[in-house]
Amino acid sequence: MTRARTPAALSGTSIAGGLAAEVARLQGQLEQEQSRRFDAETVGERATADLIDIVRQLRETQSQLIDSAAQSRLVSDLTRALRQDLDTPNLVARAAELMGHTLLLDRCQVVVFESDAGPGHRGIWAADTQPRPLGDPCHMDSLVGRVENPLIAGSRHAEAVRIDRVAEDDRLAGAGAGAGAELAERSGVHALAFVPATIGRELVGCILLESSAPRHWRTREMVICESLTRDLVASLVQAQAFEQQRRSMLQLEELDRTKDAFISSVSHELRTPLTSIVGYLELMADGGMGELSEELAHGIEIIERNAVRLRAVVEDLLTLSAYDAGAVVLAHEPVDLSALVAECHHSLFPSASARGITIEVELNAHRPRPMGDEEQLHRVVLNLINNAIKFSRDASQVSVRLDVQDAHAVLVVADQGIGIPQSEVSQVFSRFFRSTLAVRDEIQGTGLGLALAKTVVDRHRGSLELQSEEGVGTVVTLRLPLED
Repeated sequence: MTRARTPAALSGTSIAGGLAAEVARLQGQLEQEQSRRFDAETVGERATADLIDIVRQLRETQSQLIDSAAQSRLVSDLTRALRQDLDTPNLVARAAELMGHTLLLDRCQVVVFESDAGPGHRGIWAADTQPRPLGDPCHMDSLVGRVENPLIAGSRHAEAVRIDRVAEDDRLAGAGAGAGAELAERSGVHALAFVPATIGRELVGCILLESSAPRHWRTREMVICESLTRDLVASLVQAQAFEQQRRSMLQLEELDRTKDAFISSVSHELRTPLTSIVGYLELMADGGMGELSEELAHGIEIIERNAVRLRAVVEDLLTLSAYDAGAVVLAHEPVDLSALVAECHHSLFPSASARGITIEVELNAHRPRPMGDEEQLHRVVLNLINNAIKFSRDASQVSVRLDVQDAHAVLVVADQGIGIPQSEVSQVFSRFFRSTLAVRDEIQGTGLGLALAKTVVDRHRGSLELQSEEGVGTVVTLRLPLED
């Protein structure tokens, strides 16, 4: 018999179902919330892990940058210190010392090979304190034939060779069984690094880094060593060039001294016979040794004139030699330049008139008086005016003007002669220089006059300048400081 459900029973069932549904719904929401929280936590963990990884990478990069900057600064400091010396032995010893201190080595050797004498200068640096004393220096002489394979291989490729454990390194097997152990025992070197120094493909030396205990050679250490080796090679090349230049200069100075000594000796030997020759010629010309025919008198006159020229050359050479030797003592007294110019004009007037050359002289009314040696300055003024006449064309004009400018006596001598090619003007004060135009026109001279004049003027703290134009003429300006 079916019992009919009452409204109250129906109502209870409905409520129970609703509660179950609500529970299920709430449970689903809880599961979703838990899932979301889990996902959020997972994302957060991943983000945190990623952030930690990024921070770690940033720290590594920062460390590398700091290390690189420190390394560059260290290499720069070492290079600067290395370039302070241009003497090869000192340079090599300095490199060994810098490398040893920088890398905290037990011993550092720098070996430089001479092109024709095998191993040359060697600088050896040893630390003050060592874990154990090292044996004899393990330089290239003893390494050849023992560690030849790795070292030569490294030098061919200009690469550093690192041997962390000498006693165990397989690369030493080529020298025989137990070669590494025997080498370590004999030398006390248990870690070795070799950095070749090359110019192009040529091995010019090497750097040996030695440790009395096994050591892991770091890349940073090798980079520093290789950088310093390159700078060492550059410094050695510079030092050798400097040394070669120094030797060349010494040789040139020695040749110059020899030349001066030769000229001085020859000049002294020439002076005495020339004085005798000129004296006898003057005696003969004056009839002191009998009356001369017109033809013989003319011949003696020519001989005397050339003997006088030769004696003047000898005197110039002796004077220059005396200046070079510092044997000339100049007087220091007021010199009347106006009187010197007038005297030189008077003595040169006949030779100028013979060629139709007029000499215009303009003197300052204040009669400038520079301090100096009157005899030496007379030689200068006479030379300048005589040159102007000698290189002038016939029937032309020579201008001599003496003035005062900026506390200096200024003498300007200008001619309208053959001039000097512009390319040769810079050489006019060189000894024995003669312009191509003077040689072409067969104008007599030795090329010593202006050189001697410049030497004298320099010793008087003055200046001598020359301007010239080919075919137009020459202007020479002499400046001498006035008395204080």
